[in-house]
Amino acid sequence: MSLEDNNNGREIPLSWFTQSLWKYTPLYIELVFIAICVRLIGLVEPFIFQVIIDRILPFQREASLIVVVAIFVAVSLFQMGFEVLSSLLSILTANQVTREFGSRIFNHLFKLPFSHFRKWSVGETIARVSETDTIRNFLVGTTTGVFLDLLFVVIYIGVLLSLSVPLTMIVLVALPLQFLVYFGFGPFLRRRLRVQFDAGAKHQTQMVENISGIAAVKALSAEGKMLERLNKTLGNSLFASYRVGILNIFSDKLTFVIERGVTISIIYFGAHLVFAGEITLGQLIAFHLLAEKVTDPIANFSKLWENWQNIKVSRQRLGDIVSSDMEPFNARPGLFPDIDPRLTFENVDFSYIQDRPILKKFNFEAAPNSLTLVVGPSGIGKSTFGRLASGIDVPSNGRVLLDGENIANYEPHDVRTKIAYIPQEPYLFSGTLRDNLLIGAEEVTEAEIEIVLKISAADTFVARLPMGLDTDIGERGTTLSGGQRQRIAIARTLVKKPKVIIFDEPTSALDDLAQSKMAEELKRLKATTTLIIITHRPDVFGQPDQIIDFEKLL
Repeated sequence: MSLEDNNNGREIPLSWFTQSLWKYTPLYIELVFIAICVRLIGLVEPFIFQVIIDRILPFQREASLIVVVAIFVAVSLFQMGFEVLSSLLSILTANQVTREFGSRIFNHLFKLPFSHFRKWSVGETIARVSETDTIRNFLVGTTTGVFLDLLFVVIYIGVLLSLSVPLTMIVLVALPLQFLVYFGFGPFLRRRLRVQFDAGAKHQTQMVENISGIAAVKALSAEGKMLERLNKTLGNSLFASYRVGILNIFSDKLTFVIERGVTISIIYFGAHLVFAGEITLGQLIAFHLLAEKVTDPIANFSKLWENWQNIKVSRQRLGDIVSSDMEPFNARPGLFPDIDPRLTFENVDFSYIQDRPILKKFNFEAAPNSLTLVVGPSGIGKSTFGRLASGIDVPSNGRVLLDGENIANYEPHDVRTKIAYIPQEPYLFSGTLRDNLLIGAEEVTEAEIEIVLKISAADTFVARLPMGLDTDIGERGTTLSGGQRQRIAIARTLVKKPKVIIFDEPTSALDDLAQSKMAEELKRLKATTTLIIITHRPDVFGQPDQIIDFEKLL
């Protein structure tokens, strides 16, 4: 995705996140209370040093020194205890918020139309979803600490004024300079962060592609070429990170120069005040320690500003997902349970790229309980036809009807349950065979499973497995052959008892014997189901009710 595309993205509003954060208000209150305690205890330390320097060391009061040191130890232990509680509570809050954010993001992502997933690669989609972690860290950790620090800056300045007004003026003059540094670098940093994200997403996409296709990489002896591409995307990602780092270094060092200038000025002018007897040495040390508590929060604000630039980019990436319209799940009525399985296309237009139609004014009808074979060369739109029929893709014009009812007016889950499309390259999920068969159809008996395994010609190979249906098939079903995966995918669809089934090359990975067996079993389904089979081998299925040649039809 280009930088221009990024600039046109819609930022997800912060209110989207605060809706979730309100649920954890009690945890936030506890966090804030503990943080306030830690900062109040921190106010004691400078004055302990002042007492030691001004009232104990000059008079060599050892007994008083022991008392003060004991108080210092006690204060340090209390501070450490509160900091431990704060860390534990921060982890608990972060986990709760991450679960909430993740659940809402994935719920939205899974309900997006299929066309949405063509916009980005898998790697870029994962990178966008991962931006929730960046935002969570900012909202839960960074903002709470920094804003409390800024609040206490006012208290610290009040204490500094009580110690020395002239030295406090030095600190106050430096604060606007630090803010100028942060706001000056902000726009440049934001632009470079966008480039960094794009480069990182492309690198992640390359990794996902190479690892997912490792079998093809090895079969083509393309390890060197793929490694070259991976190194290129890695180099681009690292260079983009380097350019962000350069800006951060300059910003940090300018801030350091200002901070060091404040420290030197306090020491120089403070020493003259000590010489003049206007303040004591202990007051100067206490002032210096307190001044750091003012400048440190401002320095932390630079990180906050840097993180805010990150957040603006992250919100834009997530906004492209969350701002996209979802499919109307649970918002429309379901189809009638006893609906007649007559599938009709009326003047359907569809294209992936504007002005390059895949289907144009396409008309088609499959009678109830019929067998239709769809033939034609590759790339002509047969698989697109299957996805349109099941409502996975949506036509730009025209209608897809089931028993005269426009499927666009009905609940998508119900449509896809009644009109099932089985793609040519089936996708199985990690887990057991049984897990895969029961996805979306948990209330199925063993007898029904046996029937669908027989229809899909999967019963024989399943029976040979030592663990049967409880066999773990690995990621994407990698422990099974292509033909076995295809048969399990068909069985998984048949379990749901759809009214219409569109098979996309169901026998392409099967041997002749398995093809014949499956063809015979599928014909028996005609009694209750309308069958549409996309195939390059129409001879396998005997005498269909009709054959649709896409090359002639289009």
